[in-house]
Amino acid sequence: MSRKTLSPDPAARADQRGQRLLFVALLFTLLLTYPLLGVFDQSRRLAGIPLVYLYVLLAWGLLIALTSWLARRGNG
Repeated sequence: MSRKTLSPDPAARADQRGQRLLFVALLFTLLLTYPLLGVFDQSRRLAGIPLVYLYVLLAWGLLIALTSWLARRGNG
């Protein structure tokens, strides 16, 4: 007797993916608001690069990585 796995409804999967992408957008907005940017807006430098620039670059990279991961995960 073979056991079939039921795949979720495609509409439900698209809705769930949309909710996750919305969460990523809200997270990115939160990461780039003044209170968090103010924490990193100092005269300190890391490897000659201002700390706030590194923070923005890492936050942007995180956004791209999460969006890519969610988009690829939804195609399976």
